[in-house]
Amino acid sequence: MNGRYVLLIAFLSLVINGISLYNLLIGYISLFIMLIVLIPNIFIKIIEIGKNAKARGADNIIVKAIMDFEKNTHSKAIYIFGIIFLYLAGGSLLVFQIYQYDYIDGLVTSNVNIPIYYSVVTYLIGIGYVLFGASLITMTIHFRKLFREALLFQKNDESRYVEM
Repeated sequence: MNGRYVLLIAFLSLVINGISLYNLLIGYISLFIMLIVLIPNIFIKIIEIGKNAKARGADNIIVKAIMDFEKNTHSKAIYIFGIIFLYLAGGSLLVFQIYQYDYIDGLVTSNVNIPIYYSVVTYLIGIGYVLFGASLITMTIHFRKLFREALLFQKNDESRYVEM
């Protein structure tokens, strides 16, 4: 699973849940899904740029530092903890929204005075839940693939310091 698809689904979840106002808190969790996927992908992209520069023959301190950065092993535990936390937070907010639906409905109806909104909002709530669930599942699939394939998460016994 490519990271940009996870980011796209999480962004759509953020937008739809933000528009529906009933699922606003789940939209915030979608923002954290985007962050937890984006950060390791940025590191992997930096390493890829360093490899391409090394293949072209660049031999400066920045390229050496990037290539040395690949040798550092990053812990999977914080990402696994983050994924578990996002599942628990999403589930608990879902239960909270179900039990507090009357209060949330009263808050939204007293503040939003657009008649067409109330005919569309029930569909937006359902679509928001589906997109949020899809973003959680695709994030899990993405990280399973990332943990297996990315050198960033593999053990490496080489030197961890730039040699000049």
